[in-house]
Amino acid sequence: MKLEVFNDADSVARAAAVTIAADARAVIAARGRFALAVSGGHTPWIMLRALAGED
Repeated sequence: MKLEVFNDADSVARAAAVTIAADARAVIAARGRFALAVSGGHTPWIMLRALAGED
């Protein structure tokens, strides 16, 4: 397990978006689809905006 510490919610959201995008690409390549569920609150919205910017 890798533990990462971030200074603020924006940094967490950006890092999560990069990780999720990479994992999504790998899963789509292997299985043809990818599903994601997120919790409520403000931080997931920040992450989803960052994720939308990932190619």
